[in-house]
Amino acid sequence: MQIKRLIYTLLAMIIYTSAFTQEISSLQAANATSLQLYNQYQWTDLLKFGKNSIDSGIDFPLLRMRTGYAAFMLGNYSESMRQYESVYLADNENEISIYYLYLNNLLLNNLQGARYYASQLGESVRKENGIIPFKISQLDAEFSQKKPDATYRGDASYTRFGLTTLLGYKITLHQSVAFFNQMINEPALTSVINNNAINNNQKDYYAKADLAFSGNLTFLGGFHYFNTPFNNLLYHNLVGFGGLNYASKLIQLKGLLQVGTIRSASIKQFDAVLTTYPLGNTKFYTISRAAFANDLALTQVLGYSPVKRVWLEANTTIGSYRTMLNNDAMYLYDDIDLKKSRYGASVYLSMGTKVMLRMNYTHDVKIRYGSPTSLFNQQSITGGLQCNF
Repeated sequence: MQIKRLIYTLLAMIIYTSAFTQEISSLQAANATSLQLYNQYQWTDLLKFGKNSIDSGIDFPLLRMRTGYAAFMLGNYSESMRQYESVYLADNENEISIYYLYLNNLLLNNLQGARYYASQLGESVRKENGIIPFKISQLDAEFSQKKPDATYRGDASYTRFGLTTLLGYKITLHQSVAFFNQMINEPALTSVINNNAINNNQKDYYAKADLAFSGNLTFLGGFHYFNTPFNNLLYHNLVGFGGLNYASKLIQLKGLLQVGTIRSASIKQFDAVLTTYPLGNTKFYTISRAAFANDLALTQVLGYSPVKRVWLEANTTIGSYRTMLNNDAMYLYDDIDLKKSRYGASVYLSMGTKVMLRMNYTHDVKIRYGSPTSLFNQQSITGGLQCNF
């Protein structure tokens, strides 16, 4: 019996030693091959080899980082993030993984995630990349001209100036002032004196703060105040909002609740927004939004970059709504008419890393206030400029 037990023990040791030796050999081979591909700048082959090796159970930090770097060089920032995040979760002091998590989040439009990882970088790396805790990071401006095809609605204009400030590494403050003007003729507004010539000269102030809880999760909250003068009446309107944004490798998911009063009427709107990056970058992206208020409005945006530094967008909104808060309640003007549908297109042109130009066309189908069967169209042209610092 003792001899059998000894034989079984020796066999187990031989099998274990053989398996351990084979594993060491496989790790060494994977290390040598991945290093060779890395040194030869064979990014496509390195990405394929790294992913296949990891799927087969060969997994170590250097292999992950080389695979992540190959994905980064190929412009697949989602895959690069996946590899570096695995290294970071195993060792949250690995500065190479932190640096590329910062870059990948930045390139996938997750500014708060990028800033969260920037807070963990060494001082020398931050200095080398010009990363500082406090600064004015963005100035932007836009102007829109809106032209209805109905004589009872005059041409409208909208002007906005924005300022974005970084308050440390985890808080970003967005502020805007805006001006909306339109002359309208609406006998159905019986409480307004001279309602055949109502000059709606609206003025706005908007503030939103983003707070990063982690590289994936951000809280956003703020308010939008605006006043609406209707000849003898002056309305002070206020909308507050709060929500969460979750960003993963390929998607961003946002939920936002907005409540307030507009012309003495209470409003409540909940937004669910899904942004996807199917190619792992911003060359092609989608934004799907459901806005729940008194009615349900659905918005779909498709974005594509045909050439470097140029993005084209197409968008459509279906579902009737009177007041729909857009872009985290930043766009909000007291348009009394019910909206039936909207479609439009935008062009974005990046002038290097500092300046972005935007041009937008929008077509709305509207239902006249107090006249459910009276439809009219409105066309809008918007131009915008964004400067980054």
